[in-house]
Amino acid sequence: MNDTLSTIAINALYYLVPLLVGLLVEYIRRKIGSERIQKIQGELATKKELADTAVKFVQQVYWELDGTKRFSQASVWLSEQASKHGLKLTESEIKGLIEAAVKVMNDSLKKTA
Repeated sequence: MNDTLSTIAINALYYLVPLLVGLLVEYIRRKIGSERIQKIQGELATKKELADTAVKFVQQVYWELDGTKRFSQASVWLSEQASKHGLKLTESEIKGLIEAAVKVMNDSLKKTA
């Protein structure tokens, strides 16, 4: 009887241990994945806020400059602020963020007019 119970217990462990390890690995993988996604979403939100601020700042301070020069000023300011916050931005990201912020600002101005 003891031999039978021992054999059953060993067989159960033989199947349960790999199953539990697999479940643990999957849980950890999902946890790390969701934390990474949250980090990326947070960084994107910060980048968008900085771009909005850059556009508003340049519109307020450099209103007399033409669009190309204002874009350049916004780009420099955004890049500096992103660096201060430990964020990395490519030239393409800077352009996209600024253009999107300008679009939002222009759309909101059209709605109020």
